[in-house]
Parts: sequence; C-alpha cells; structure tokens
Amino acid sequence: MITELLDIGREFEFVMTTMLGILVFGSFLLTVTTISNALRLRNVLLQWKEGALGGFPIFAGMFLFLSSLLLTVAISKGATDYYLITSGYLLISVNWLIASYLMSKKYITDHGIVKNINDPSQTISWTDIQDFLENENENGYTFVFMYSKNGVRRRITDYYRLELDVPRSKLYDFNKIMNHKLGRRFQQPEELSQFPGGFNIQKKQN
Repeated sequence: MITELLDIGREFEFVMTTMLGILVFGSFLLTVTTISNALRLRNVLLQWKEGALGGFPIFAGMFLFLSSLLLTVAISKGATDYYLITSGYLLISVNWLIASYLMSKKYITDHGIVKNINDPSQTISWTDIQDFLENENENGYTFVFMYSKNGVRRRITDYYRLELDVPRSKLYDFNKIMNHKLGRRFQQPEELSQFPGGFNIQKKQN
C-alpha cells in the first residue's frame, strides 16, 4: 500500500514538473515574441506607458516578488528538492513581467494606432478612421475612434470603436500627429494651438 502511494506521488510530481516546464517554455516564447514584435515596429512616432505605477505590471510584479521569496527560502533552508520548482516559478514571473510591460505600452506609428503589439492585424490604419471624439479626464484626454476595417462601411456593424487614453505629457505630440495624418479628410485649424488640450480638428463638410 505504501509503495503504491509512493509511486502515485512520484507520478504526480513528474506530471507537475512537466506542466511547470511547459509553462516556463510558453512564457519564454511569449516574451521572445513580444520583444521581437516591439523591435520590428517601424516608424514609431510616439509611445507611452499606460496603467497604474507608470505602466508597471502590478500582478506580474507581485508574482515575481513571491517567486523570488520562495527561491530564497529554499536556498537558505537547503531544500534542494524545491530548487527546480521555485526556479521555474521565478522564470515564469520574469517572462510575465517583461511581456506585460511591453504589451501595456501604447504605440503610435506612421501607419496607425497599434492596438495589440502581438497581433499586427489589429493595428488601426489612419485611413480606416471615420470619426472620433475627445473627452478630458484626470490624466489627459480620452480619444474615441470610430473605424472600419479595410474601408468597408456598408452597414453599422462594419464600424468598430477604440478608446485611447493619451496622457497630458504626450498630448501635444499626439495632436500634431493627428493633424498631419487626418488633415486630408478632416479640416485643420490654421494654427496648431500651443495649449496641449487645444486639438480641434473638424470633419470636412460635404
């Protein structure tokens, strides 16, 4: 009976270790893909961090802290049986932190607004934007874009919505990009206001 329980325990440990290895590999692959996509972005005009604490991934950071603490305890106690498991958790947390940090950043390129750095097909081209609104918030402005994919707009269901929070520190540069990229289809003011919140492009009247 005891032998059977020991065998089950060893099998369970093997399964859990294998699953941990798969998670480590998966998190590493996600991190490499995210870094590669960030480096492959061309003609980035503007970027900023979004979220609390300057874009720092809070949950990933907490997981990294706990993983580091567990590995430290295992080493201090000489618990060699737990070195592999705690090291695996630490690798997962590092990969999660790096990937989350890069994915939380907003990228404005010469082509359009990058909605998801790991899915280039979700980048919203400037030419697909049909209308937009702007609303002031505590930290800057929220731009609401209405866009259609590949210029298809036969029905109301062909339109999509994107909300983009622009911090005050990036607002003036973002306004200049908007004036340049949408000025062909939207009427620009004669002079761009020096006041960061002075964006006032109006759609051309037919």
